Amino acid sequence: MVELHGKEPYKTVLIHGGPSAIGSLKNCAEELSRLTGKGIIEALQSRYSIDGLIGELHLQIMEYCQEKPTLIGHSWGAWLAVLFAGKYPGICKNIILVGCPPLEDKYAKEISLRRLRNLSDEESKIFQRIIDNAAANEDIKKIPGILEKSDNYHLESRGKLTVNKADAEMYNRIWDEAVKLRSNGELLKAFKMIQSKLFLIQGVCDPHPIEGVVKPLEENGISCKTYILEKCGHSPFMEKYAKEKFYDILQTIMAM
Repeated sequence: MVELHGKEPYKTVLIHGGPSAIGSLKNCAEELSRLTGKGIIEALQSRYSIDGLIGELHLQIMEYCQEKPTLIGHSWGAWLAVLFAGKYPGICKNIILVGCPPLEDKYAKEISLRRLRNLSDEESKIFQRIIDNAAANEDIKKIPGILEKSDNYHLESRGKLTVNKADAEMYNRIWDEAVKLRSNGELLKAFKMIQSKLFLIQGVCDPHPIEGVVKPLEENGISCKTYILEKCGHSPFMEKYAKEKFYDILQTIMAM
C-alpha cells in the first residue's frame, strides 16, 4: 500500500513513524515532489510485525523504484529504514533519518521527561499509557494533538500533524518489538550492516536527544553526516522556522 506523488521515475521513499501514523508524511511527500519535480513514494505500513513491515517495504520498493532509492524515515520510520537496509544491504542509495529515536536504552528516559513538561495532567496520563504500550484506539486518536504540544517548537498554522487511521494494536505490537531490538543490540547491528550513505536531520528542540543517536553511532564506528536544525522539534517538515532549511538539506542529499 503506497501513495504516489508526482510522476515516474520514483527515486525517493518516505517512511512514516508511529508506529501506525499512516498518512503523517502526506504533506511532506507532496511538498518534496513539488519542490524537486520528482516522483515520491509515501510508503504506508499495514503489517503487525517488524519482519512483516520490512517485507512490505521491500515489495513496495521492488514494484515502484526503477533504481536505488533514497529512504527518508521519520521517527519510528527512521528505525524501519535502517532495519530494512540491514536486511537488504545495497538496495538503497541513501538513508536519511529524521527525528530519530535514541539507539540505546540509557537515552530513552530523557524523552518522556522532556515531553511531560509540556503537557497537562490528563494529556500526561494518556501519554503514559502510550509509553506503557497500553494505549486504546481513543488514546491513539489523540496522539497528534498531544505531540503538537510535546514534540515541537513552533508549527506552521497549516502544518498540523494528522494520521489517517488510529491502530492501537499496530502501535503496541510494533513498538514493543522495536524496543526489544534496541535493548538487545540488534538495532545497532542493523546499522553496521547497511551499505548506503547515512544522514541524520534532528531538531535542537526534539525531545529525542540527539546524543542518543550520534554517540552510539560514533562509538560503533558508523559514519553519519549530521544536520542539526535550530528552532526545530521532532517534525521539521512542519516547523515554521526550520522547514525551508529542512527541504534544502533533503534536496542536496537527493542530488548527490
